[in-house]
Amino acid sequence: MKIAFIGGGNMATAIIAGLFKSNSDAVVQVGDPGPDVKQRLESQWPLTCYASAAQAIKGMDVIVLAVKPQILPIVLDEIGGQVTSQQLIISIMAGVTVQNIASGLESDAPIVRTMPNTPALLGLGITALYADSNCSQQHRDQAQQLMAAAGETVWLEDESLVDAVTAVSGSGPAYFFYMIEAMSKAGARLGLPADVATKLAVHTAYGASSMAVESDVGVEELRARVTSKGGTTQAALESMHSNGFAELIDTAVSAAAKRGRQLAEGDSPATVTKS
Repeated sequence: MKIAFIGGGNMATAIIAGLFKSNSDAVVQVGDPGPDVKQRLESQWPLTCYASAAQAIKGMDVIVLAVKPQILPIVLDEIGGQVTSQQLIISIMAGVTVQNIASGLESDAPIVRTMPNTPALLGLGITALYADSNCSQQHRDQAQQLMAAAGETVWLEDESLVDAVTAVSGSGPAYFFYMIEAMSKAGARLGLPADVATKLAVHTAYGASSMAVESDVGVEELRARVTSKGGTTQAALESMHSNGFAELIDTAVSAAAKRGRQLAEGDSPATVTKS
């Protein structure tokens, strides 16, 4: 598979690293004007960086749009007339719909919209994928192979659900970081040295999430196993419940989903119209 990445930032780098780590025979080219990007990427992997997107996509099977949404109009203005219907476009941009991309193309190229998350930088991400009607099974397989290089994958058959994915897993790492911050500060207020409280919170989160991934039972059962009747954990969980912890999380995730819909509906400079 010949893959062009338009943009050489963190997420593109994570996918590239995963591709080469899995001994992929992929041919990779990157379009990014940053000289530091060229030096960084070419020093680590057998790929070629170009200053322009138009150069990078020539003769490639897959084009990965890995730029910030506000840069998309500039990118599509450059490559929109060159992308062919035989080239698969994969977007990893938040808040950018398939229609946003298709409106900037002069072909009916197949498009897969994805929503990865930042743990992809460690190969521990999870990505949701949505394929438009121009995609064949081969296109879906290509997208699956590419994004699996960064972690787990799930498929959606309704593009509108991407906003919910963004709210749960796309933005989700920040929620857990925030909780780790809060637990660390709570431990420090109880007298623990700040660095000790932070280490305890970080490794507790790491261990708990690893258990959830590896266990053959659900998280509700795992929580029950840790909660002794009348014990310290029960006291903490009852306090969370009485203070509306679940409702707070629901409100926060809903707010993220609402913002995702606003971005997808045009509250963003990413919408492109070709005349």
